[in-house]
Amino acid sequence: MAWSAVQQAHLAIWPHFTGPLSLIGSALIICEVLRDPKKRRKVYHRLLLAMSICDFNTSLWYSLSTWPIPEGTPNVYAPSGTRGSCTAQGFFIQFGIATPLYNAALALYYLLIVRYQWKETSPRMVRTEKVLHAVPLVWATATSLASLGLTLLNNANLWCWIASVPLSCTGSRRNDGVNDCERGNNAWVYRWAFFYGPLWAAIALSGMAMVLTWAVVRKTEAQTDKRRLDLEVSPGGGTNDGEHGEDVERKRKIRNGKRSRQVAVQALFYMLAFFFSWTPATLTRFIQMVWGKTYYPIILLMAIFTPMQPVFFLISSH
Repeated sequence: MAWSAVQQAHLAIWPHFTGPLSLIGSALIICEVLRDPKKRRKVYHRLLLAMSICDFNTSLWYSLSTWPIPEGTPNVYAPSGTRGSCTAQGFFIQFGIATPLYNAALALYYLLIVRYQWKETSPRMVRTEKVLHAVPLVWATATSLASLGLTLLNNANLWCWIASVPLSCTGSRRNDGVNDCERGNNAWVYRWAFFYGPLWAAIALSGMAMVLTWAVVRKTEAQTDKRRLDLEVSPGGGTNDGEHGEDVERKRKIRNGKRSRQVAVQALFYMLAFFFSWTPATLTRFIQMVWGKTYYPIILLMAIFTPMQPVFFLISSH
């Protein structure tokens, strides 16, 4: 639907602020890793570095907002570009699917290290690291090139991405096999196949990996506390320093769960970073796909939060 001039301005202006914030967040992570040789030798930090580089690139294009959209496009605030600039923006925003896939890779890394006790320098970790890099980068590159070849990269209201021209066309899948689009036939299918499907698969995988990681930390912590209690409590029910067994048990319960709570809280913030970043965008595209409508409050949240994933991740990881 056509928004008022004020609404269009809000949708276009917000990414000019949130995008640069994300650039700063990504840059801080990149500098933090590159300046520390010890971190560069760690698989975790190499994954984090690659993810932040992808994030930096995507945030740059989000921060341009509507400027790359071809000049004269109706119902868009301040379109100043050409078809070429729009295609470039859409290409690199689609490449941004690498970021949530790298998030899933980081969650899997935690799972392998903590639950399965893999060593950083073991041959299988070396092989696995290559896969953890290859999957996000190959998928992002392949889907971006496919979108380019299928002429899917067009004006998508807030910025250029996978969209049909005109936006009101239905595409051949919904029009008895007749393509009524000038460009981007069946763009809604490719949005879900290339981006939102893999995105939420990555979120689900990350969530499961975090839960499994927390469970093994909790179990290990309970076993450690039990062994410590056995050493502290004397055969007669007291302790080496005169404490009663009940006092030792009380202290054990206070200690018990401290690390597991830290892991659980970290996992919670990690997943909240995902949800804050991607729920408004997913809801907007789902409503568009099913009912052919958009709701201004949701799409405004999309304009604000979608570029901010690096900021949320930076907060959640510190």
